[in-house]
This record gives sequence, structure tokens and C-alpha cells, in this order.
Amino acid sequence: MNSIYEAIAILGITTALGLASTAYATPTLSRVSFGEQSLRQYQLLEALVVPKTADEFFQRGTDKLDKRDYQGAIEDFNQVLNINPKFVEAYCNRGLARAELQNYQGAIADFQQALQVSPNHADAYNKLGNAYAAQSNFQTARENFDAAVRLDPNMADAYYNRGLTRYTLGDKPGALADYTQALQINPSMPEAYGNRGITREALGDKKGALEDLQKAAQLFRAKGDMAAYQQTLALIETLRK
Repeated sequence: MNSIYEAIAILGITTALGLASTAYATPTLSRVSFGEQSLRQYQLLEALVVPKTADEFFQRGTDKLDKRDYQGAIEDFNQVLNINPKFVEAYCNRGLARAELQNYQGAIADFQQALQVSPNHADAYNKLGNAYAAQSNFQTARENFDAAVRLDPNMADAYYNRGLTRYTLGDKPGALADYTQALQINPSMPEAYGNRGITREALGDKKGALEDLQKAAQLFRAKGDMAAYQQTLALIETLRK
């Protein structure tokens, strides 16, 4: 998933069900947990390998991004772009790293630069929308998600993100349509089921809301995300009262 949209769905949860809860959120990357000793061993081993090409710096930067070494990742992506200023994915990944450090203006600048190099880069629009949403600029976020789905009608993440934005802007029918489209493309998105359930409840469809939340709970449990599973069970119990 390609989302840095951290805390938007919580508005749907608190509005619809009156609960304080964490958002359903799609992760940007597969994260790897490293203890201090393991991380130190990795850094020592890494020091023995000196990248020379843009591709080698990019791979090392991506590895650091996976390991949450965001500043280190930014430094490597800087090297990539010094060598090749048109390396689109280096702008996108540096933007992700900057966003993780809450440097949203820097992230926006990177995604915009990626689009200058590659104007039809749908995922750059999706990431740019996420960065604007993180600044609560939801209308501009929605415009970028519009561009993403126009360029790539099969991008489930962009539909999902636009659904979050539409809900936040008060367009619940539009949010419902976007979550449904995301699930048609990717039926294994528990976050989309969860937020569609919240939207259905807000639109008065309690039966549909329960069905979606139950499906979300099943998928969260199958993924091993027990925190989200328990959260969804709590939402189901609240809705049943």
C-alpha cells in the first residue's frame, strides 16, 4: 500500500460511532523491526559496501526506508538525484521519507518534482494527495487522488484514499462509492471494509455496516493484525447496542 494518510478515518469512527480510536490506515511499506544490536550489525555491514551508481544508492536508500532510517534514506536518495536528476522513484521515495519525518512541505516538493519529470505518474499523484491530506488540505488532496485514478483506474489505494478524503469533506455517498471500487480491485483490504462499514452506518445502513465490519475483522485476524481486529470487534459491539 502506498499511503501516508495517517489519521483521517478516525473522523469517520468518532462521528459515526462516538468512539476514540486509531484510524484504519494502509501501510506504505513492509516494515522490519530491528533491535539495537541487529541495527548496529546491519550498519557495520553496510559500511563495507560503498554504492557507486544511482541504482546502488537507490537500493540502499530503499533498504534504509524499510528499516525506518529515514534520514539515512534521504541522504542516499540525494546521492541518486545528484547522479541522475530524472530518477523519478528517488523523488517519490525521498518524499516518503520526508513525510515520515513530518516534513510535508519537503515531501510535496519531491512528489511535484517527480511529476515534472513524469507527468503521468499515477502513484506520485497518490502520494502527493496523501501529503496534502496530512496537512489537512483535503480539497487539494482529493484533486490529486482524482488525477491518480484517472491515470490508473486500477489503483485501489487511490480510490481508498479518495474515499477517506470524501468522507472527511462530507461526501459520504462518494466515499461509499470509492471504498466499493477499491474492494472490487482488491477484495483483501480490511481497512476499506472497515471504513465502508462506518460510512454505511453514517448513511443509515446498519445491516450493511455490520457485514462490512465483520469482514474487516476476519481479514485483520487473518493478517495477524490483532490490534485492528480488536478495534473492529469493539466497533461491531458498539453498533449492535
